[in-house]
Amino acid sequence: MNFNIRSHAARGLAVVTLLAVSAAASAAEYGNIKGRFVFEGTPKVEPIAVSKDTEFCGKHELNVETISVGENKGLQNVFVYLYTARGQKIDVNPELKPAAEPKMLDNKGCRFEPHAMTLWTEEELKIHNSDPGIGHNTNAMKLVANPSFNQTIPNDAPLIKKFAKSEPIPTQVSCSIHPWMSAVVLIRDNPYMAASGKDGSFEIKGIPAGKHPFVFWHEGKGNLKTLKVGKEKADRKGQVELEVAAGETLDLGDITVPASLLK
Repeated sequence: MNFNIRSHAARGLAVVTLLAVSAAASAAEYGNIKGRFVFEGTPKVEPIAVSKDTEFCGKHELNVETISVGENKGLQNVFVYLYTARGQKIDVNPELKPAAEPKMLDNKGCRFEPHAMTLWTEEELKIHNSDPGIGHNTNAMKLVANPSFNQTIPNDAPLIKKFAKSEPIPTQVSCSIHPWMSAVVLIRDNPYMAASGKDGSFEIKGIPAGKHPFVFWHEGKGNLKTLKVGKEKADRKGQVELEVAAGETLDLGDITVPASLLK
């Protein structure tokens, strides 16, 4: 009887150990990359001349957001994403889950918030209008792989959108009513993408281990050709091949972006 108990316990321990080893091996198949974009030069603040709904929109400090520089000269809104050829699919880490709630693109203070965002095709996009009594529309006629749209966004009826395909590059959306309003949305069929934050930093997690081409893109220029990323330099498509090691984070450090590169 005691032998049976010990035998069952040993088997149970072996199963638990095997599962733990299997989970550790699975986690080790993926790695991360991170870095921070630093603007080299003197950023210009360009105020926007409000020409519509001036009583409301004129109360907000609105500036051109094409080049936005934050703390410690961090360059915001630089996109980094894993390049895949047409028809190519990449394994997605099963631990990465789409956002439980729709990601929001808000019309707020007569500007889009956020100015730059990423959207996995597994997620929904919620376009909202937070400006009371002000009509906005969202013009996404520059979409290439997904159906384009140009719809009014009333205060009480957010627009929910779902996209099926990857867009080849980040897509500009605008407001036809307020011509200074613009935002940039990157839609991909995998989660391996990021837009740099207020301090210029970004991180992409759970990338399959191995060498992958990554695109570096900014709305002021498009593909960031010749950008120096670590010891490498981006090609004419703004691509740099990076090696992601299993279970590790590739830290690219500060990536300097000269003002001349964005012209």
